[in-house]
Amino acid sequence: MKATAVILAAAAIQGAVADFWVSYLNRVEETGRDAITKAGIAFLNNPDISCADDPLGLEIWINVGDASGDHPGVRTVPGDNIGPPLYRAPLDIVEFNTLSQKPGHHTIYASRDYAMVDINNVVSGHCFLNRTFTYQMSCPAQSDETVHLLGSSMFFCQSDIQL
Repeated sequence: MKATAVILAAAAIQGAVADFWVSYLNRVEETGRDAITKAGIAFLNNPDISCADDPLGLEIWINVGDASGDHPGVRTVPGDNIGPPLYRAPLDIVEFNTLSQKPGHHTIYASRDYAMVDINNVVSGHCFLNRTFTYQMSCPAQSDETVHLLGSSMFFCQSDIQL
């Protein structure tokens, strides 16, 4: 009986669903008189981020008009910028392409109950609209740098994709 329980537990862990968050971030890195802005989505294991989480280290996939083929980034439809902290609404279609990095090229459709589908139109996960985490912080970086981070969570997703 115990051996069977161990085997079932191991099988469950191996096929475990990977949970991740998709958040929209607008990051401004100020260094003296210069400012570098990057806006788009980030994939997070924990949406409750703070200055201690190294905002400069967050991979942000920028807004693009075309996220197909070899075009990395994120495309939102309708793509209306409503300003901070949500930035994008409504979220009818969110297509992201991280090329060879995880999670890859997928699209989330509101019309399909937020199903996430791959480029072959195969369901690769299910997302839940969740805008509850908002970000508005200024973090000291190096000696003369400040990083401003604004944005919000967009989706909580369940998938077999490991980030």
